[in-house]
Formats: sequence, structure tokens, C-alpha cells
Amino acid sequence: MGNIKNIPEIRFPEFTAELERKRLGEIIYKTDKKNKENLDLPVYSINNTEGFLPQAEQFEGRNSNDRGFDISLYKIINKNTFAYNPARINVGSIGYSYDLDNILVSSLYVCFKTKETIDDTFLLHFLKTFSFKTSILRYEEGGVRKYLFFDNISKIPIFLPSIEEQKRIASFLSVCDKRLAQLKEKKALLEEYKKGMMQRIFSQELRFKDENGNQFSNWTKMKLVRGIDFLAGYAFDSSFMRNDLSNYQIIKMSNVYKNELRLDRSPSFWEQLEPQLEKFILKKGDTVLTLTGTVRKRDYGYSVVIDKSDRYILNQRLVRLRAIDNISQATFLKYLVASDSFLHHFFRIAKGGTGNQANVSIEELKEIRINFPEMKEQTKIANFLSGIDHKINICQSKIEQTQQYKKSLLQKMFCV
Repeated sequence: MGNIKNIPEIRFPEFTAELERKRLGEIIYKTDKKNKENLDLPVYSINNTEGFLPQAEQFEGRNSNDRGFDISLYKIINKNTFAYNPARINVGSIGYSYDLDNILVSSLYVCFKTKETIDDTFLLHFLKTFSFKTSILRYEEGGVRKYLFFDNISKIPIFLPSIEEQKRIASFLSVCDKRLAQLKEKKALLEEYKKGMMQRIFSQELRFKDENGNQFSNWTKMKLVRGIDFLAGYAFDSSFMRNDLSNYQIIKMSNVYKNELRLDRSPSFWEQLEPQLEKFILKKGDTVLTLTGTVRKRDYGYSVVIDKSDRYILNQRLVRLRAIDNISQATFLKYLVASDSFLHHFFRIAKGGTGNQANVSIEELKEIRINFPEMKEQTKIANFLSGIDHKINICQSKIEQTQQYKKSLLQKMFCV
């Protein structure tokens, strides 16, 4: 029995029968109802996080109808329908409509429903397994661009337990999904709370008091260069950059992404620094800010705080900001450059460069006038906001643990 592949590693004890091997084409059928009457129905897209999503949310408030597309060619989706983008299912762009009814999706999407021999939620979990993702690579077709059409997905094998066991597995895994949803909602609420508090703090609507309950002195408006030490990054020669681990990792624009330090994005390393370049070594507590992006987009102005000393060096189109003793505090500085108050000034001084490129000059950045509280209030602000960040980080850690737990269950509760 141990050599038989159609017995899952983890199973509810009341179920003992072997699983039945089938092809998806035996348990699903294609649905291709076109919008021939050109009905003005809600238009949806499918992405790899939310599944079905109103198209207007992805295209700045405008759906296909608003943009002049012929929606009479689109497909009508009813309740309990699966749909996916055949060119993006490899990155998880597949969704289930649940109670969504009479909506439209692109004519390019593949749509299908299930037969009575399979539970929809069980199938939805199967579509997230490593086994299914591996099968996509085997059965997709095409050259540079790969597609998984209905005929292709129909060939993918699945091991089916009884419908009763399917429902039990689906119910158990859905508990994990519910827990994940709760944690993500809690994190989102904390992030929204932090955003609101930062707006109140840096607009001075909310002020802190000293240990005696007295108000701190008024904030002082001054040029950033008075409170911050600036250092522009260096144009390290890409031909000498290494892809393997060396003494220093070069912090490039791509590594400062959406206010996160992403060392995994196109990592580059440098072996040995000449003495005159040692000033570009970053220290723990330094803030790094991106200076180049796209005109009329806020895809720059991202900032991160360096977590380790003497490990990283600063590349061009980035600036290192370091607190000046007795004028600014490092953790406060981290929150200041992420505030709406700072970013309002930052984007106002951006200039168009080559093509569609936008740049911020360090010299103009230094001249921005910002209100600074006294050091003791900076410390109070930093501690308060750090406390919220700590709660957000705990939430994120629990999300990652739960995701890993579910991933392990998917591996062990489904046969490969």
C-alpha cells in the first residue's frame, strides 16, 4: 500500500479508500456564453491575488466599455464559475465567481463549471497546489508566450476522493483561509491607523507632551540640510558588479521598492572598495531615498532604513539621509520622509528628464523647508509610530506562518 501514489500523506482517519485518478476534463465543462445582446453588465478582470476584481479598480476607474471595447464579444459569468487568463494562469490568475452573477469578462478568458463529482471549493484548493502549478508547465503550449487553453487544462490529472471527503478537506482548508483573511484585515486596519496618525502628527493636529504633561515647544521650520546629512549615491561601473556574494551588496533603485528593502531584486555585489569610495558604505539607521521615477507617477520617493552596518554601498539616483546629532533623530527621520508632508514637497520639485523619466535634484531636496519638533518630541513620535510598526510586523509574521502552514497542508492532503 505504501507504494501506491493515490493515498495522501495526511488524511482524516474515517476515510480509507484509494483516490480515483481522473483528468480535469472528466469533471469540468466549458462555458462560453457570449454577451451577444451587448448588455451593460459589470466588467471584471482576474488577478493572482483577489481573483475576480471589478475592472475599473485596475484601470483608474474605467472599464472596457468606458474605453471603447466591444463588450458584445465578452463572456457572461454566472454564479459558481471558474475563469482564468490562459496566458497568466502560470502566475495564479484564476478566479471563482462564488455569488457573482451576470458579470462580464474578456473574451480571451477560459471559463468553466464543475460536474457533480467534484466539490467546487475542493477544486479551488487543488488549483493552488504545487502539483497543479507543475502540470501547467507540462501542458501549456506556445513559443515565447505560453498558453493553457481549455483543451490543455482538461488533460491535467487529479486524484479524487469521495465527495464527502472532498467537502471535509475543503472545509478544513477554508478555516486556514478564514484565519489568513482575518490577519490580513487586521494588518490593513493597523496600516490605515498608522497612516491616519502620521497625517495628524506631521500636520501638528496631534501633539505629544513631556513627562510632566507639558506641551513641547513649537516646531521649527528649517531647510532639510540643517537637520539631515545628505550623501548622493555613486555611479558604480556595472561591468565590475558581481552576481555572487561579495563583501558589499550594492543598493540600487530596484532594491528600494514600495518602502521595503528588497535585497532579492536583481542583486549586485562589489568586491573591494578603494579608500575614496568608503564614504558610500551605509550604516545601520541610515535612511535611503529613491530620486528617479516616472513622470506623473509616484513610483519613486520610496524610502527604507538600513538594518545593518558595513554590508551595503549606495548606488546612483539614491540619496543617503543621516540624522544630525541634537537636531534630528534617526527613527523620526524614517517617518518624516514617508509622511505626506514631506512627499508633497518632494514631488513638487521633481523635473522631467529623458523621455518619461522624472528626477529630483539633491540640491533642491536640501532646500525644502520642513517643520521639525524638538529632539524629545521627535523621540516620542518615533517611539509611538514604532509601536504601531511592531504590531504590523507581528501580524505579517503570523500571515507568513499561516501561509506556510497551508502550503504544507496542500502538499500533503492532495496526491501528486
